[in-house]
Amino acid sequence: MHLKNTIIVTIAFREAATFNDTIFSTSTLLKYLEMLVGRPQNLLRLNITIEADDKCPATLQVYWSVPPKRVPSHEERRPHPGDVLLDAVLQSAVFSRVLENWLERQLAWHDARMRFSNSFADQHNYSIDRLIGSANMFDILPSSAVPPDTQLSEELKSAREDCRTIFKKLPPSPERDSVLSALGRVGKSALKHKIRHRSQLLIAMVGERFPDLSTVTDEAVNCRNHYVHGSDPRFDYSSNFDAVVFFTDTLEFVFAASDLIEAGWDVKAWSKSNTTMSHPFATYRVTYEKNLQKLKKLIT
Repeated sequence: MHLKNTIIVTIAFREAATFNDTIFSTSTLLKYLEMLVGRPQNLLRLNITIEADDKCPATLQVYWSVPPKRVPSHEERRPHPGDVLLDAVLQSAVFSRVLENWLERQLAWHDARMRFSNSFADQHNYSIDRLIGSANMFDILPSSAVPPDTQLSEELKSAREDCRTIFKKLPPSPERDSVLSALGRVGKSALKHKIRHRSQLLIAMVGERFPDLSTVTDEAVNCRNHYVHGSDPRFDYSSNFDAVVFFTDTLEFVFAASDLIEAGWDVKAWSKSNTTMSHPFATYRVTYEKNLQKLKKLIT
């Protein structure tokens, strides 16, 4: 004898929505649940309810030619209920509050969260492109999620404009355009600053569980810069690819955890909970100290 469990999620709209809007809402909620569970989810069936002429709602089954589906080769082991980041049953009130807060800024965060979701879906498959994408998602966060631009002194503003005038007079070339681009970024928040800003939410709450987190994020950006801009590597990344994996996991964890903390997630309780390490973030938490010590040996 056995019971087959089927998980059904219902989205009830306050007013009629277009088909595209319903699909967008479905995808958004699915990605949120994937983050909580720790791996992509298979969408087995999708029904929509529409208004009929006789005013009796009609239910139609949607044929999704390429539905959200977990790639078998990327599958991790089955998630353990105790490792899910939020319990919708035992913590229903908290679950609802965090979900509501998380959804409130979906439009502003959509592009960055999409990059995270695509990266997180790779599970235990790591590549240089995944590292680069994990760093770049911080660059497309809305201005409200990153530190403000630095206020430049009048002298600096004047010097920047003088340099811009000089270089604009030069014939177009990659070097000229590169300098103009750099001048345009003067005073703007750099990638390291953006990631440090997000990681401060973790450091303030559970800094003792993740010592030297800013050092790890800075080194992750150094590694990304090597592969994007050709800057000198801090160590041989190819021979020490475990460090690249650590960088990728760090960036993904900081991005998602800081997002959830601002939505009301109790990261302190999570950091003290027992785990079977079936969620990638739990594995990251348990192995953090060991990976940090390995990294320190490489950069000292």
